[in-house]
Amino acid sequence: MKWLHHLLRGVSLTAALFVFQACYGSPQIPKPDEMDLDAVEVRSDAASEEEVGAEVAETAAETVEDNG
Repeated sequence: MKWLHHLLRGVSLTAALFVFQACYGSPQIPKPDEMDLDAVEVRSDAASEEEVGAEVAETAAETVEDNG
């Protein structure tokens, strides 16, 4: 009888995925030649790793103070 339980579970999952795809469609992954690479902004003024690390540490300390 355990096999029947597994079978029904699999059918239920399949049905749920079928309904999801019917409502939302299958995911569309753009091909590289269809991507708008001009819309990607490259920042030359990006912060250094040390600056980012210091900012993360400061934010973590503030969070601990707020929750402490």
